[in-house]
Amino acid sequence: MSVQAPPLGELQQRVVDSLRRDGIAVVDFRQLYGEELWAEAQADVAPWVEEQNAALASLGDRPEGKDDFIVRRYMRQKPRVPFTLASPWLRIGISDTQLGIVNAYRGLQTSLFYMDNWFTQPYAGQDERIASQRWHRDPEEEHVVKVFLYLSDVTEDAGPFEYVKGSPTGGRWGHLWPWTDGKAKPTDEEMAAAAPAEDRVTLTGPAGTMLFCDTGGFHRGGFAKKTPRVLSIWSYVAPGSKDGHRFGVDLEGREAELSADARAALA
Repeated sequence: MSVQAPPLGELQQRVVDSLRRDGIAVVDFRQLYGEELWAEAQADVAPWVEEQNAALASLGDRPEGKDDFIVRRYMRQKPRVPFTLASPWLRIGISDTQLGIVNAYRGLQTSLFYMDNWFTQPYAGQDERIASQRWHRDPEEEHVVKVFLYLSDVTEDAGPFEYVKGSPTGGRWGHLWPWTDGKAKPTDEEMAAAAPAEDRVTLTGPAGTMLFCDTGGFHRGGFAKKTPRVLSIWSYVAPGSKDGHRFGVDLEGREAELSADARAALA
């Protein structure tokens, strides 16, 4: 349902303004959340990252599909363990700080559809992009909002996120291969001919870089050649637009601690 957006802080408002103008905004996680939560998140993910780094020596020359270059920490768990409020990832995903930005941009109480930690494996021998490494619009709905938090330094060699500013529906480049369940996948040459270079941005950055983006706009990422990319991801959609969540939650009787927006995000 449509709701009145809660009052935003100055930094939150700048993020929302950038989203409305370009479909993407970049901010330092610690400016939004502080050093303590950043340290907790880094400590939580560190053992898993160490495991993934140890497995890099067994990689082949080229990935066959998306599951070969993106390792998902939680979605592939068997059995899948539910998130609790002890998890920094759940607390970030349903925080008033994050939901305030996402909901203000969408103009409604969004649903947290997906969250995970990703480890992008580098393939030095890969010469062609595959799957989400190619330009695409996300298929879930016309204005999916995703939040990416870089947990490692992301250089050109680590498969940084790339975006066409102004490409969501209603934006200045929204008419290019319009959103229809995200089916269009233009080539580099086609995109270069259609959208100016200044609006095709590559988001490199140090650990702690946070990206808010409307992935109904054109984007790509994960084309890592030399170094891994580690990030956390949260995906928000309109309520009822998809069946359920791609994760489990056990609030352990602590529902009363959640804000109205947080309860709606998990409904």
